[in-house]
Amino acid sequence: MWIEVAVMALLCFQTPQEMPTTLPAEEAPPPTPSLSAEQAAQAALQAAQAAQQAAEAAQKALELMEKAQRPPEIQAAAPPADKAPPSASAWTNSANINLIFLAGNSSSISLNGKIALSYKTADWIFGGRVYGAYGRARLGTASYSSDIAMQGGVDLRIDRRFNPVLGTYGMAGIEFDHIKSIEARPFAELGVGVIWIDEKANNTQKSLLSTDLGFRYAYESRFRYYPTNAEIPFLKPEDVSSEPRNIPDVQVVAPRVALVFRHMLMDGVTFAEDLEVLWNIINAERFWINSTSKILVRLNTIFSISTALTFKYDSQPADGAKKLDTMLSLGLDAVF
Repeated sequence: MWIEVAVMALLCFQTPQEMPTTLPAEEAPPPTPSLSAEQAAQAALQAAQAAQQAAEAAQKALELMEKAQRPPEIQAAAPPADKAPPSASAWTNSANINLIFLAGNSSSISLNGKIALSYKTADWIFGGRVYGAYGRARLGTASYSSDIAMQGGVDLRIDRRFNPVLGTYGMAGIEFDHIKSIEARPFAELGVGVIWIDEKANNTQKSLLSTDLGFRYAYESRFRYYPTNAEIPFLKPEDVSSEPRNIPDVQVVAPRVALVFRHMLMDGVTFAEDLEVLWNIINAERFWINSTSKILVRLNTIFSISTALTFKYDSQPADGAKKLDTMLSLGLDAVF
């Protein structure tokens, strides 16, 4: 009996390390179910499709970002070649001609014209002009004709533009007017040019206002080709054209102010004004005022009909010449 009591006591005081650690079968966690091969393949296909859709969405987002960052002129489709506005040419050429012919009780013919060329770069403008006028007239009772116009000239000009508004220029040329006893008048000029207004639309000049402030030197060689009105009554008709007179030459040192104005009054109709004033500082009593006002009516892209009123005033012309000359003309202008 004591033996059985001792065995029972030993069993009651057994240590935890000696107790069984195995859980009952019903308390063990459930095993994780394993995927079959078919299910694994289907999952891989779905993952590949999702990756492809994500790549396509990223590509579209990149294209939209690039398009949003482009300038408007790149985004807009280029206009067809036949509808694109023509580019401005570096060359600008113009010509003008006026002809007046009378017959009957009086007979006269007069012709005047001008050709101008201009070449422009970003910083330079090169220009030149050739101009002239000639006319003869005869009264119905007269047996001879007289010259009523014989003048002309040529000049060259170079402009250096520092910006669209301000620039300097140099100009040189020679002119003559036999009716006013000017055999030749070579000149040279340096100055500053300012463009106050220069408005264009589709290579068409809408408005232009520019001024020149320069300093000119000229040497006026004088020669009287025709007698004065006081001398004519004492000359025979056959001697009128053979009575030239030598006249003292004149030097000119003059500041010059010039204005050029153009304005399109309406589509195809333009008003133009060219004005210049010179004052001879060697002889303070002599000055010049020259003005040409013109209206042009465009016929097409090249030709225009023009009417012009010109004033030329010389306060001290050669002996016997009148101070003021005026001319009203109707002509044909061309720009090409």
